[in-house]
Amino acid sequence: MNLKDLCLEYFSSCKLMQLATVNENNPWICNVYFVIDESLNIYWTSSKIRQHSKDILANPNVAVSVVKDPDNKQALQITGNATIVSLDDASRVDKLYSDKFGENPGRLTEVMANNPDGRAYWQIIPTSIFFWDEVNFPQAPKQELKLSK
Repeated sequence: MNLKDLCLEYFSSCKLMQLATVNENNPWICNVYFVIDESLNIYWTSSKIRQHSKDILANPNVAVSVVKDPDNKQALQITGNATIVSLDDASRVDKLYSDKFGENPGRLTEVMANNPDGRAYWQIIPTSIFFWDEVNFPQAPKQELKLSK
């Protein structure tokens, strides 16, 4: 089984992820709607003044959980580095977001305004992706998708 294809299937069937951040030894977790690109980078939009956004600006190391099917124990656990998406790349990310969640011209307008307390697009570049999948891997549910460097 091709794990990258399975990962893409998980991502395409899910809209919400749990994002964990930490700042000064204080953990935080939140739910955000997300999209991905062909390189498995993860994107979402959020205000720069949200707790998770402030945490990322101080410490870019994050963890993510994406649950595909809780009844059948199918989920992804991801670690990575998060950053604000550059304004040069914001239109590309907005297109990904619009394809999944619908057009909203105000969303990109707010991001491009680049206000200090306004909305931004954020990106996670995964450093590890693990499956917990008792459907596809009943004998060994934990599987690692090896990422190319």
